Amino acid sequence: MSLTAVLHRHATRIVLIGIAGAVVALALSLVQPLRYRATMRLLIIQSTSPTLDAFTAVKSAEKIGRNLGQIVTSSSFLASVLQTNAAIDQSVFSRVEQRRRRTWERMVETAVASETSVMEVRVYHPVQAQARMIAETIGGILVRDIRVYTGSRDLEARVIDSPLVSRYPVRPNIPLNTALGLILGLILGTAIAYLREPRHHGSA
Repeated sequence: MSLTAVLHRHATRIVLIGIAGAVVALALSLVQPLRYRATMRLLIIQSTSPTLDAFTAVKSAEKIGRNLGQIVTSSSFLASVLQTNAAIDQSVFSRVEQRRRRTWERMVETAVASETSVMEVRVYHPVQAQARMIAETIGGILVRDIRVYTGSRDLEARVIDSPLVSRYPVRPNIPLNTALGLILGLILGTAIAYLREPRHHGSA
Protein backbone atom coordinates (compact mmCIF):
# COMPACT_ATOMS: atom_id res chain seq x y z
CA MET A 1 0.00 0.00 0.00
CA SER A 2 1.30 3.43 -0.91
CA LEU A 3 2.12 6.02 1.74
CA THR A 4 -0.71 8.23 0.49
CA ALA A 5 -3.19 5.41 0.96
CA VAL A 6 -1.85 4.74 4.45
CA LEU A 7 -2.27 8.41 5.39
CA HIS A 8 -5.82 8.44 4.07
CA ARG A 9 -6.80 5.19 5.77
CA HIS A 10 -5.25 5.91 9.18
CA ALA A 11 -5.55 9.69 9.27
CA THR A 12 -7.47 9.77 12.55
CA ARG A 13 -5.00 7.50 14.37
CA ILE A 14 -2.01 9.44 13.04
CA VAL A 15 -3.50 12.76 14.15
CA LEU A 16 -4.25 11.36 17.62
CA ILE A 17 -0.67 10.15 17.99
CA GLY A 18 0.54 13.57 16.84
CA ILE A 19 -1.63 15.29 19.45
CA ALA A 20 -0.34 12.88 22.08
CA GLY A 21 3.21 13.82 21.13
CA ALA A 22 2.39 17.51 21.49
CA VAL A 23 0.78 16.92 24.91
CA VAL A 24 3.82 14.97 26.14
CA ALA A 25 6.19 17.69 24.91
CA LEU A 26 4.05 20.38 26.57
CA ALA A 27 3.98 18.47 29.86
CA LEU A 28 7.76 17.98 29.83
CA SER A 29 8.24 21.68 29.13
CA LEU A 30 5.94 22.76 31.96
CA VAL A 31 7.72 20.66 34.59
CA GLN A 32 10.97 22.48 33.86
CA PRO A 33 11.66 25.77 35.69
CA LEU A 34 10.82 28.83 33.62
CA ARG A 35 13.76 31.15 32.98
CA TYR A 36 13.99 34.78 31.94
CA ARG A 37 16.85 36.14 29.84
CA ALA A 38 18.95 39.21 30.55
CA THR A 39 20.98 40.40 27.56
CA MET A 40 23.81 42.92 27.62
CA ARG A 41 26.52 43.96 25.15
CA LEU A 42 30.10 45.09 25.60
CA LEU A 43 32.50 46.73 23.19
CA ILE A 44 36.06 45.43 23.26
CA ILE A 45 38.50 48.16 22.29
CA GLN A 46 42.09 47.50 21.30
CA SER A 47 44.42 50.46 20.95
CA THR A 48 45.74 50.86 17.44
CA SER A 49 49.38 51.44 16.60
CA PRO A 50 51.37 52.25 13.45
CA THR A 51 51.82 48.52 12.89
CA LEU A 52 48.19 47.59 13.60
CA ASP A 53 45.47 48.72 11.17
CA ALA A 54 41.84 49.08 12.17
CA PHE A 55 40.66 45.87 10.46
CA THR A 56 43.33 43.77 12.17
CA ALA A 57 42.46 45.39 15.50
CA VAL A 58 38.79 44.43 15.09
CA LYS A 59 39.66 40.84 14.13
CA SER A 60 41.97 40.63 17.12
CA ALA A 61 39.25 41.99 19.41
CA GLU A 62 36.80 39.45 17.98
CA LYS A 63 39.14 36.61 18.88
CA ILE A 64 39.71 38.08 22.33
CA GLY A 65 35.93 38.29 22.81
CA ARG A 66 35.57 34.60 22.04
CA ASN A 67 38.31 33.77 24.52
CA LEU A 68 36.60 35.92 27.14
CA GLY A 69 33.41 33.97 26.50
CA GLN A 70 35.19 30.79 27.54
CA ILE A 71 36.48 32.52 30.66
CA VAL A 72 33.04 33.84 31.63
CA THR A 73 31.58 30.32 31.74
CA SER A 74 34.42 29.01 33.92
CA SER A 75 34.07 28.11 37.60
CA SER A 76 36.70 30.67 38.62
CA PHE A 77 34.70 33.46 36.96
CA LEU A 78 31.57 32.27 38.77
CA ALA A 79 33.50 32.56 42.03
CA SER A 80 34.42 36.15 41.12
CA VAL A 81 30.79 36.96 40.31
CA LEU A 82 29.55 35.62 43.65
CA GLN A 83 32.31 37.37 45.58
CA THR A 84 31.70 40.67 43.79
CA ASN A 85 27.96 40.78 44.40
CA ALA A 86 26.70 39.29 47.66
CA ALA A 87 23.08 39.98 46.65
CA ILE A 88 23.17 37.18 44.07
CA ASP A 89 21.20 34.15 45.23
CA GLN A 90 23.71 31.33 45.66
CA SER A 91 21.10 28.68 46.52
CA VAL A 92 20.70 27.79 42.84
CA PHE A 93 24.30 26.58 42.75
CA SER A 94 25.00 23.13 44.14
CA ARG A 95 27.87 22.53 46.53
CA VAL A 96 28.88 19.63 44.32
CA GLU A 97 31.44 21.15 41.97
CA GLN A 98 30.39 19.22 38.86
CA ARG A 99 26.74 20.26 39.23
CA ARG A 100 27.77 23.78 40.14
CA ARG A 101 29.75 24.15 36.91
CA ARG A 102 26.95 22.63 34.83
CA THR A 103 24.42 25.08 36.30
CA TRP A 104 26.66 28.05 35.52
CA GLU A 105 27.39 26.88 31.98
CA ARG A 106 23.66 26.55 31.30
CA MET A 107 22.92 29.90 32.92
CA VAL A 108 25.36 32.02 30.89
CA GLU A 109 25.92 32.29 27.15
CA THR A 110 28.25 34.57 25.23
CA ALA A 111 28.60 35.41 21.56
CA VAL A 112 30.70 37.71 19.41
CA ALA A 113 29.26 38.93 16.13
CA SER A 114 31.46 38.06 13.16
CA GLU A 115 33.98 40.74 12.17
CA THR A 116 33.01 42.95 15.11
CA SER A 117 34.39 43.65 18.55
CA VAL A 118 30.95 43.52 20.19
CA MET A 119 30.44 40.78 22.78
CA GLU A 120 26.95 39.77 23.86
CA VAL A 121 26.29 38.17 27.24
CA ARG A 122 23.03 36.33 27.95
CA VAL A 123 22.01 35.19 31.43
CA TYR A 124 19.07 32.83 32.06
CA HIS A 125 17.47 32.74 35.51
CA PRO A 126 14.03 31.96 37.03
CA VAL A 127 14.00 35.42 38.66
CA GLN A 128 14.16 38.51 36.46
CA ALA A 129 15.98 40.65 39.02
CA GLN A 130 18.62 37.96 39.52
CA ALA A 131 19.17 37.60 35.78
CA ARG A 132 19.75 41.35 35.49
CA MET A 133 21.99 41.43 38.54
CA ILE A 134 24.20 38.59 37.30
CA ALA A 135 24.51 40.18 33.85
CA GLU A 136 25.47 43.53 35.39
CA THR A 137 28.07 41.85 37.58
CA ILE A 138 29.58 39.99 34.64
CA GLY A 139 29.84 43.22 32.68
CA GLY A 140 31.40 45.06 35.60
CA ILE A 141 34.05 42.38 36.11
CA LEU A 142 34.96 42.32 32.41
CA VAL A 143 35.26 46.11 32.29
CA ARG A 144 37.38 46.13 35.41
CA ASP A 145 39.57 43.06 34.81
CA ILE A 146 39.79 42.59 31.04
CA ARG A 147 43.52 43.33 31.13
CA VAL A 148 43.99 40.76 33.89
CA TYR A 149 42.20 38.07 31.91
CA THR A 150 43.96 38.84 28.63
CA GLY A 151 47.36 39.95 29.87
CA SER A 152 47.24 42.93 27.51
CA ARG A 153 47.50 46.59 28.50
CA ASP A 154 46.10 47.71 25.15
CA LEU A 155 42.58 46.41 25.78
CA GLU A 156 39.52 48.09 27.21
CA ALA A 157 35.90 46.96 27.58
CA ARG A 158 32.86 49.20 27.75
CA VAL A 159 29.22 48.34 28.35
CA ILE A 160 27.29 49.66 25.35
CA ASP A 161 23.93 48.07 26.21
CA SER A 162 22.95 47.61 29.84
CA PRO A 163 21.11 44.37 30.71
CA LEU A 164 17.67 44.08 29.17
CA VAL A 165 15.45 41.40 30.71
CA SER A 166 12.78 39.57 28.73
CA ARG A 167 9.20 40.28 29.80
CA TYR A 168 8.28 36.61 29.60
CA PRO A 169 10.21 33.37 30.22
CA VAL A 170 12.21 32.24 27.20
CA ARG A 171 13.25 28.83 28.52
CA PRO A 172 11.93 26.33 27.89
CA ASN A 173 10.54 27.39 24.53
CA ILE A 174 7.06 25.96 25.07
CA PRO A 175 5.55 26.76 21.64
CA LEU A 176 8.57 25.33 19.81
CA ASN A 177 8.73 22.22 21.98
CA THR A 178 5.00 21.59 21.54
CA ALA A 179 5.28 22.00 17.77
CA LEU A 180 8.22 19.59 17.62
CA GLY A 181 6.28 17.10 19.74
CA LEU A 182 3.36 17.32 17.31
CA ILE A 183 5.62 16.82 14.28
CA LEU A 184 7.44 13.88 15.84
CA GLY A 185 4.12 12.37 16.86
CA LEU A 186 2.78 12.65 13.31
CA ILE A 187 5.94 11.05 11.92
CA LEU A 188 5.77 8.25 14.48
CA GLY A 189 2.08 7.69 13.83
CA THR A 190 2.67 7.51 10.08
CA ALA A 191 5.56 5.06 10.53
CA ILE A 192 3.50 2.80 12.82
CA ALA A 193 0.53 2.82 10.45
CA TYR A 194 2.74 2.06 7.46
CA LEU A 195 4.61 -0.77 9.16
CA ARG A 196 1.40 -2.41 10.35
CA GLU A 197 -0.07 -2.54 6.88
CA PRO A 198 0.02 -6.06 5.43
CA ARG A 199 2.50 -6.61 2.62
CA HIS A 200 1.27 -8.26 -0.58
CA HIS A 201 3.93 -10.30 -2.34
CA GLY A 202 3.43 -11.37 -5.88
CA SER A 203 3.82 -15.09 -6.68
CA ALA A 204 6.91 -16.29 -8.58
